[in-house]
Amino acid sequence: MKLQAVSNRKLYIQIADQIRDLIVSGAAEPGRQLPSERELAQDLGVSRPTVREALIALEVAGLIDIRVGVGAFVRRNGGEPLPEQNHSPLEVMQARIVIEPEVAALAARNIGAEAVAALHATLKQMREETAAGRWSAASDQALHLTIADACGNSVLRELLNDLWTSRGEEVDRRFHAHLASIDDLRRHILVDHEAIVAGIERSNPDAARKAMADHLRYVETAMLSVWD
Repeated sequence: MKLQAVSNRKLYIQIADQIRDLIVSGAAEPGRQLPSERELAQDLGVSRPTVREALIALEVAGLIDIRVGVGAFVRRNGGEPLPEQNHSPLEVMQARIVIEPEVAALAARNIGAEAVAALHATLKQMREETAAGRWSAASDQALHLTIADACGNSVLRELLNDLWTSRGEEVDRRFHAHLASIDDLRRHILVDHEAIVAGIERSNPDAARKAMADHLRYVETAMLSVWD
């Protein structure tokens, strides 16, 4: 009886492997534009967001360049190994949507003056970055983890710290960097963060919960939207 090994690798990495084989074999030569997300998704029988994650993994490996609004282009037929342990950025976002709105509501009940001051300092930094056409993952993380610190629940804080550790993985970081290259998205995220802080500072759990949920779902929608 012959059995086939079961792969526990992320689907997007399995998809990236197939595209990588085409590049390494020379079937997709350097400089060539890859088919669109829609075409790749149809050919592979997967969702377009999964294809997007696969393309970013290939970009991290140095095999392609992604030009937002244009497409993906073969860079070379060598490159680094594909990332094996990276979590799916979309799955990380789904987990955050489940947890962070309630964390924001708890923070609205428990936050102290020092943490409020820290949130305002981070917002000031974010406004300066947005005005300069930049986005900082460090500022984003600082704001969300300050809220987690203030929620008064150490288990939730640890869970969010783990999720943000996943956010620091290269595929996830590159995913968000592409999103942050869009001017309207950066400005929208700043407004979202201001609404979250306002709800927490007013000790209004319902407003804080809603503002956080609205923010995360906006980012999720951006992650799911098409950029090619």
